Amino acid sequence: MKKLNISPLYLIGLTTLIGFPLLAWAVVAIVRVWFNQYYPNQLIDMFHISHQYYYLIPVFTSVGIMFGLFVIWLTELEYFEKSLSKYKNLLSHYKLNTFLVVFLSVCAAVGEEIFFRGALQPIIGIWATSIFFVAIHGYFSIKDKRINIFAVLLTFFIALIGWAAQTYSIWLAIAAHFSYDLVLLFYYKHEQD
Repeated sequence: MKKLNISPLYLIGLTTLIGFPLLAWAVVAIVRVWFNQYYPNQLIDMFHISHQYYYLIPVFTSVGIMFGLFVIWLTELEYFEKSLSKYKNLLSHYKLNTFLVVFLSVCAAVGEEIFFRGALQPIIGIWATSIFFVAIHGYFSIKDKRINIFAVLLTFFIALIGWAAQTYSIWLAIAAHFSYDLVLLFYYKHEQD
């Protein structure tokens, strides 16, 4: 019998896609109870986008692509190369294929944005959510100022998409996050090949 060889990245992707929205639902429910705030459709309404703002979806997709290309350029600079190499090589143990790259990009964009922009941001605000987002991805360092420079740049990008989600629709944040991850993961895939 042939052994099924499935990358652990599929499990990570599914956990992100399902786990973060469940966590978002829990956070919204707790806030309702503890703070007596009742907004029954918060996690549904954030997906609403007025037809007059549809054009912003490709705009923010482009923003994500441009920031992804900027990050790739940064990782190639000698100044950042050593500091960012651990992040660049994070997926080197896994064989990436095109489906996996798209799958992980969708899972991260949808799952993480629902939690961070849909549940957390309305409670703690854009900047605190952005800093927390970057911090849990491991981009702040006590020892390495170069990582912190990168973390600050990433925080501004995350704050921008947080603003877009708050002002227009979470679809803009999802589009930017998806395209950013897609560019980086295809770059890592290309590096592996």
